[in-house]
Order: sequence, then C-alpha cells, then structure tokens
Amino acid sequence: MDMTKTEREYLRELAKRQLEIANLPAMEARRKKWYKLNDGETAEPLVSVEFNGLPEQFFPAAVCESPPARELESRLNALLRYYELDDDRVIPAYYSIPVMNGFIPFGITVGYTTRFKHSMGYAFDHPIKDFEQDFHKLGKSVYTVDAGLANSARRKTEIEEVFGDILPVKIEFPSFNISLGHVMCSLMGMETMFLAMYDYPELLHKALEMLTGDYLEYMDALEGGGAILPNGDGSHLGQGSFGYTHDLRAAGEIDGRVTFGDCWGYGNFQETVRTSPEMFDEFFFSYMEKITRRFGLYSYGCCEPVHELWDLCLSRLSNLRKLSISAWCGEESIADDIRGKKIVYHRKPSANFISADAVFNEEAFGAHIAKSVKVARGCPLEVTFREELTLMDEPWRLKRAVELTREQFAKSWRG
Repeated sequence: MDMTKTEREYLRELAKRQLEIANLPAMEARRKKWYKLNDGETAEPLVSVEFNGLPEQFFPAAVCESPPARELESRLNALLRYYELDDDRVIPAYYSIPVMNGFIPFGITVGYTTRFKHSMGYAFDHPIKDFEQDFHKLGKSVYTVDAGLANSARRKTEIEEVFGDILPVKIEFPSFNISLGHVMCSLMGMETMFLAMYDYPELLHKALEMLTGDYLEYMDALEGGGAILPNGDGSHLGQGSFGYTHDLRAAGEIDGRVTFGDCWGYGNFQETVRTSPEMFDEFFFSYMEKITRRFGLYSYGCCEPVHELWDLCLSRLSNLRKLSISAWCGEESIADDIRGKKIVYHRKPSANFISADAVFNEEAFGAHIAKSVKVARGCPLEVTFREELTLMDEPWRLKRAVELTREQFAKSWRG
C-alpha cells in the first residue's frame, strides 16, 4: 500500500491496541452472550451502539493523509472509540474486510446531490421521471462475483503487509442486504413510486419481477462462484447488529459448497410506510419473500412500524430471527406477536433524547427505555442506538445512554 513510514507505524500501534482489547476476558464473555441472544435465549438483554451521524462529533480526527492509510485508520479508530462506550459490542481479534461482490439494480447507478455544506443531507437524482415513459431505462442488473474470493484475498494480502503480523486480517461475508423499496424509491422518488401502484400496477409488477429475478440470478452466481461465506459469527448484521448464532453452520461444519442457507439475510421496506398491508403484500412483500426464503436466518426492518405488517406478511417468514422495533412501532402489539418464537426484539429507541433535546433528560430517557424493557419481557431483547445523527456536541451522551439502559435492564428485565 502506498503510505508513509510514519502512517504505517501509527496503524501498527492502533492494531496492537485493538488486539489488546480483543483479548480481554470481557470480550469472550460478551461473545457468549450474543450467541445466546441470537439463538433465542431471553436470560440477558444486550445493548450496543452504531454511530452513523456526523463523524467529527464522535470519532477521532484523522491523522493519516494518504487515502489507503486513512481508510484503515478510520476502521481501527472506530472500534477503539466504540470500546470506550463499554456497551456489549465485541471487539474482534482481527481486522475484517467484506467479500468484494457487487450488484447494480437495473444497471443504473443513481447519483445524488448534496444539499448543504457540512451536512449529511442529500437528494437522489432520480433517473425515472415518468414511470411509463421512462420504463425502457430499466435494464438488466449488473453484478460482479468475486469467484473463489480471489479479489478479496488480494485485498487481504495488501492489508496484512501493513499490520498482519500483529492483527490477523479476515475476509467476512456480512448479512446479504436487499431492500427492494429503497431501490425503487431511489430510481423514481417516493411520490412516483406510490402513484405507480395506482396508475401503472402492471408496470410496477413487471419491474419488481425483473429485479427479483436478477437478485435470485445473482445469488445463484455467488453460490456457484464460491463468493460467499457462512456468517453466523461476528460478521456485521444489518441494522447495527452481529451474526453470532449456533443455528447456522460454521465454516468447519460445511463439507462442500456454502449456500445462502448458511447465511443471514437482511432487508427492510421503510420507504413503503403507510402502504396498506394488502398493497404492501401485493407489490412488495410477495417479491421479497421469494428472496428471503433462501436464507438460513433473516433479520428484518429499519424505521418502519412492523406491527402493522405482522399478521398478513411478516408472520409468514419461517426463518425470521431478528425484528427491528423502531420508535414508530406499536411495542406492545409486536411483543405479543413474537414472544416465544425465538425472534429477537431488536429495539431502536427514539433518537430525540440524544439528538434533539438541548438538555439530555435522563429521567425521561430512563422511562422511555423502561417501557421497552417491560414490554419485551419474555423475548430475546437487544437495544441498539444507531439513528443518532448528532450528539449535540456532547459525545458523552452515548455512553450515558448505555449506562442508563443497563440500569433499566437491572430494574425491570425478566427473561
């Protein structure tokens, strides 16, 4: 890698620090807890943080200047920063890189425009303006398959040359994420997508049939090309979680080709919120279901209120293991629906306490968490903070949120 000697030495020190933390006894204890949670046990709830907001409010400022070194620095420093929060995240004894596969829906790369300087806000540049007139733009999806993990292996070797003698480098296969609603919304915008269900239902069905077929073809190619790995370990799972489970075969247990039956899948449809369950089933879920049945285990949901979709749709997913319970979800209803089914009640508390209130109201925050802890009794409970886009220039709020959440676990949890 093209970087200075000083950068290389700095990265090696970061790698040493990560390995030191990863070898602490607490990390193995946390790992065991994650296996139990994802395997459906309700004995102990867990809390974790995945910060996706303004990076300068939480992560250390970059030291490295060359792009290759800065990329490695960012990943290493992120884990070291997360460790300071003392949540239930496991700091791994390796540096992970994802398998280098790729998929471009309909062969269209959707651009976007940044609205404001120093802001995360942006707007898609929708290539589909009129669904009927522009339908011809929807072509065959384009995908790349890292056959035999050859490209990933080369990337692994490059990183090993920097600090592989200190911190091992591991190729991982994160949860296979598919969000058909996001694809359609980014192509044409939400208004055009919603109106298409009424104005051009046949065309919308045709587009989703094309897209679903392309995804299934892509998945066949990945399996056939040896470009996937089992991910029932610490691999990243959509919605800021982790894949630890004994209910998927581990690499050493597979004699032959790895299939998606050995993997977690993830998806959501937050762009279709307020669509009736019947229309959601007709235009979206029926297509998603063709894909989700391929996975060994499945995690679903982002910000959508999943309780509205349970009876007609989500209850049909026999491999559903983790369900996102957002701030807009009817907590009592969905808890009653999934209790006793080994499905993780993956709670995303409201971000307002941390990201909107001028003063962090600990009492109100504690009451908010207490309600979720009581409602979820009898379910495997996981609390994740990941929608906090700003910390109001008070980064300590995240650690305090973890502490207060643990206090509520101690007060109110019954497995």
